[in-house]
Amino acid sequence: MTAPSPAAEPTATPGRISPWVWALARLTIRIFYRAEQIGGKLPDGPLLLVANHPNTLADPALIQATAGRTVRFLAKSTLFADHVVSPLIRRSGAVPVYRRMDPGVDTSRNVETFAAVGAALDAGEAVCLFPEGKSHAAGRLEPLRTGAARMVLASRRPVTLVAVGLNFSRLARFRSRVTVIFGRPFDAGDLRGPGAPDAGAADAVRRLTERIEERLRNLMIEAEPRRDLPIVERVDRLYTAARGVSRDPRERVGRRRLIARGIEELRARDPERLAEIVARVDDYDASLARFGLRDRDIDREIPFAAAARFTVREGLLALVLVPLALLTLVVFAAPYWVTGQFARRAPDIQSRATWQLLAGAVAYPVWIGTVAATVGVGAGPFAGAATVPGLAGLALAGMAAVERQLSVLRTVRAFLALRRAPLEARAALHRQRAAIADVLDRAREWLDEPEHRALGSASPSDRPR
Repeated sequence: MTAPSPAAEPTATPGRISPWVWALARLTIRIFYRAEQIGGKLPDGPLLLVANHPNTLADPALIQATAGRTVRFLAKSTLFADHVVSPLIRRSGAVPVYRRMDPGVDTSRNVETFAAVGAALDAGEAVCLFPEGKSHAAGRLEPLRTGAARMVLASRRPVTLVAVGLNFSRLARFRSRVTVIFGRPFDAGDLRGPGAPDAGAADAVRRLTERIEERLRNLMIEAEPRRDLPIVERVDRLYTAARGVSRDPRERVGRRRLIARGIEELRARDPERLAEIVARVDDYDASLARFGLRDRDIDREIPFAAAARFTVREGLLALVLVPLALLTLVVFAAPYWVTGQFARRAPDIQSRATWQLLAGAVAYPVWIGTVAATVGVGAGPFAGAATVPGLAGLALAGMAAVERQLSVLRTVRAFLALRRAPLEARAALHRQRAAIADVLDRAREWLDEPEHRALGSASPSDRPR
């Protein structure tokens, strides 16, 4: 590969932030994901956001879509030229970072990067960087680079920091849930004030980096996405149903953080106990599957009158929504297929959603434009122009109709399954679920006991069951 010439490298002076670029990004993210935001309004003035980085270019768009104020991002310099997203990157107002891991890059130009970030902060802007220095799908926070700490300590104005935790249920699945948690604001005042270490001192940089790492970890569910995260989510749903605890997103993230930590510690300290828990959950799931039930279904009591009202209401809505959903699926089958095929060629899991978002951002407008042009040729320019907003509206309304009808089907299936399941079977499922919740409680108590915090502090036979 030929190294780029210095002239081809982008200037570190950030450009003007183009509103339409981020408007498109926000719309795309809102369509692709079910985004949940946790946290208060971001403070005004100089602000540095620090976030984990599991999903390449989707992460900046997601933060911009939920931040509530305009944010300027740092991006690797190789994205600014000769890349499919280069026009969008340049118009987003991003600041290039010259990474040592990128071939042919002059890392000495990071002096310009620091100057550009300092100027943006001095102007009272919000800047976001990903201190891990790279995107990855390991599910855990990688060691942090010190750039964020050095930028804050070198700033001429006091800078507020906010950690941002990005928690994806499925990185690349359409309409999957992602929870964006904006932490409480903090600062480095004690490291900058009278008597504090010099702003460039290694001790101050290290202490602030550790502070950032701690804040980030507290906002993340650290679990390997393919092996552990499905177990974490499954155990949480089971435990939530068994104990009747809150389904509030903030509390859900807190529970899943504890479950993920428990799985990791049990795997290291007592793999037999972990295997027992997983086996119990698998047996319980198999029992549910035999009756076609889910966790929440076995707690339901659906009176006949309520079922009748549901049937009448949803039956009437289905007369409109089912044809709308089917029409949407037929009309947009081609761009949907193209988007999926393109995403499958992504080099890794953390890039797949970005590839899908970029492909969709091109395929769907091109398809709508093609259909509109065809209509315009056959029925006149007015009809062709009217087709554009009509198809855009159909896509959004049809997506809502599909999701509504899928939810109705799940409810109907649960009702029929409950009618088939005898009371004795439902009682047995309740007991089975409660027993698993008891095992989880005992495992958590054991993990929290100080004498068991050191690896190998007790043999499996000595540990409480």
